[in-house]
Amino acid sequence: MMVSTGESGKGGTSVATGGTMSIQTLAPPLDITWTRMAYSRDMVDTNFADFTFGPKWRSSLAVYYYLVPEEETADEYPNSRIVYLKLTCSITGFNPSETLADAMRLASDSGALDDLQRSTWEVISGSGWSAKYWPCLGAIMQLAVYPSGDGNVGPDDYPYILDFEPKKRELFEAVAEGSEVLSGSSEKTEITKGTTSVSGLEVGGSAGFSIAGFGASGSVNRSTSDTTINQNTTDSSREARETLSRTTQSSQMYQLFNGYHLGSNRALFVVAPRPHSVSDQSQTEFNLIDGARKLEGIQEVFVVVHMPRTLPGFCVQAGLDTGHQVSTVVSYQAMMRQPVDDSGPVVPNGGDEPPVPPPNPPPPPPNTPIRQFVVTRRVVQSCGLFDDDGQFQLQQLSEPQLPIFHGEFAILDLPTRKAYARMAQDPSRAARAQLADVLNARQSQINRLMLDGTTAVGYEPRELPATDTFKSLVANAARENATSISAVVAAGHLTQADQRELARRKITTMSDLFGIGMGEADSLATAGIRRRVIDRLTAVPRDS
Repeated sequence: MMVSTGESGKGGTSVATGGTMSIQTLAPPLDITWTRMAYSRDMVDTNFADFTFGPKWRSSLAVYYYLVPEEETADEYPNSRIVYLKLTCSITGFNPSETLADAMRLASDSGALDDLQRSTWEVISGSGWSAKYWPCLGAIMQLAVYPSGDGNVGPDDYPYILDFEPKKRELFEAVAEGSEVLSGSSEKTEITKGTTSVSGLEVGGSAGFSIAGFGASGSVNRSTSDTTINQNTTDSSREARETLSRTTQSSQMYQLFNGYHLGSNRALFVVAPRPHSVSDQSQTEFNLIDGARKLEGIQEVFVVVHMPRTLPGFCVQAGLDTGHQVSTVVSYQAMMRQPVDDSGPVVPNGGDEPPVPPPNPPPPPPNTPIRQFVVTRRVVQSCGLFDDDGQFQLQQLSEPQLPIFHGEFAILDLPTRKAYARMAQDPSRAARAQLADVLNARQSQINRLMLDGTTAVGYEPRELPATDTFKSLVANAARENATSISAVVAAGHLTQADQRELARRKITTMSDLFGIGMGEADSLATAGIRRRVIDRLTAVPRDS
C-alpha cells in the first residue's frame, strides 16, 4: 500500500528580474521518515549467545509516528498539530509450549507439588498437543491516542483521528462464473494538500491480485466500425511534484478488513479470513483440503491524527486480539466449558410474536468432538512531550504485564467432519460446494463468537494454565491415565465422599473418570468431580 501526502511545492512560476529569469522548481515527494514509538518489548532478543531467538509464534505490534512540519499546516490548522501514525501488526499463530515453559518452571521451582501433580506436569510437557501450532482465524486491532500530562483535559480537547487507510476490504463472488472479487481500499492512497484528507480509491481484484474495476473482474471487448483515438499526454512526475509531498509503503493482507470509529480518539479494525468460494480451479480444491483459511502476515494501518496545540504531548495505546484454533480436538466428556449452540432464536406462531431465546439443548453424547478456541491480547503503550523547539521527546514506559488470554469458546466439530467424509466419498463439484458452505458457516460463527468475547466484560483475563481450554486438554489426555482414584484421594485432590460416589458408578481410575465410554447420566453426575481434580492437578503455585 502506498500512501502519499500533499503540499509539495509552491508552484512552478517563472520570474524575470533585471533581464535574468529564475525558475522555481518543484520538489519531488519525500518518503515519510517514521520513528518507532511503541513496540512489543518481549519480542526483542537480548540473549546473543543462546541461539534460540526468543518466542517465534506470538503476535506482536508496533506504532510509529511522524510530526508534520508546522509550516505546512500553519494556514489550515493554526491552532493544531497534525501527526501521522502507522500501526504495524504481525499476526501469527500461537504455540502453547512457549507459554507453558514458564508455568512448568514456576510449578517445579515452587517445591509445593506432590508426586501426582509433578507427574501431571510431566505428562503435559511430553504431550503432543502442547507443541502444536494453533493457527489464527481472526484478529482485532485497536489504536487510541490520549493527551499526555495531567488528567484535566476535556473530551473536546482530546486528539482525534481525522482519517485512516485502509478502511475496508470485502469479498464478492460472481455465482454464474464462480470467480471471486475482493473489494477494498486501493493499494495507493494519497493525502491532499491539506495534509489531513486521505484520498482512497475503491477497487476490486481477483484472487490472483489482478486489479479491475469495482465489483468486476476480467475484461470487456468492444467492436465498432468507427475508430476514435483519444491521446492524452500526462507528465506523471510533474503531477506528483505539484500534488504530493510525502509517500510511504504499507503491508496489506489479502483478507477481509473493516475499520471503525473515525472522528474519535481511537480506531478499531477487524480482520477476518476471506471465505471459500466455489470454483473449478485447483487452488480452491487445495484450500478446502486444509480447512479454514488462516491469518498469517503483516497488516499495517496509516492514521492521521488532529491534536490541539495546547497539549504538551500525547500518548498512544495499541492492542491486538487474535483468535486461535486449538489444533487438538477434545471430546465433550473432557470439556470444562459448554460448547456454543448455533441455533437461532425461536419465533413462535410463524412470526406473529417477538422472538424468544432458544431452549437449552440437551448435552451431546460424551464422545462428541469439540473444537476449542482461545483469544490472546497484546498491548503496547508509549508517551511523549513536545520540547521548546517543538520536537517530540519520547518517555520510556514499561510494557503492561497483562495476562495474555482474554477469551475462549468452543463449538461442535461434528458438521465439519461429516462434510469432509462426504467429499472423500464424492469429490464432485456439488460436494466441494457443500464443504465450502460448511467451512464458511463455521468461520462466520467463529467471527461472531470472537467479537462477542472481545466486547464482553465477563471474562477475567488469565494465563494459559488457568483457562478452561488448557484444563480440557489435560482432561482429554487423562483418558490414558491409569492412576487409581484412591491415590488421588490420598494426595488430597479428592474427598472420601467423591471416592464413594465414583465407586457407586464403578469408576476406580482416572481413565474411567475421563473416559468417553461412560453413559450420559454418569458423565453429568461426575462433571464437578472431574473439574475439581483437574483444577488441583494443574495448579501453578504463585509467590505470595
